[in-house]
Amino acid sequence: MKTITKNLIAFTFGLVVLTIAFRFSLSSMLQNRLFSTVWIVAVIYGILVFTIGWIFGKKDKMNLPLYDVGFRFHLVTYIFCNLIGELWFLIGLQSEYENVRTVHLTAVFWGLGLLFHFIIYLITRKNAIKGIKKSEIFE
Repeated sequence: MKTITKNLIAFTFGLVVLTIAFRFSLSSMLQNRLFSTVWIVAVIYGILVFTIGWIFGKKDKMNLPLYDVGFRFHLVTYIFCNLIGELWFLIGLQSEYENVRTVHLTAVFWGLGLLFHFIIYLITRKNAIKGIKKSEIFE
């Protein structure tokens, strides 16, 4: 978590664009009562976010010898997705069928998952020296 890299910034930019597009699509579909197609948009959004995370995370791993790059990407995803969700409601862009409670519950349960990921990150960090894999130091 020490390093903010170009790949992490590029991922964040892509994530923000995708999340705003997702929120707009979600609100529009709900407002137009297209309830069954919301799942299609959500699945496509999830696949796209995973894909850009995979691509930029892989690039980051090749350029940065940190032991667990994935946690930084997970943390950034959590912060920006929930921030955009909260701002969406504060600005008033939601449809009449959306409830801010959904955003809050998502943040709570996702936060528990993120906490679990952080614990795993701390445990696996023991296999590293100053964040660098021991296998990469002693080859």
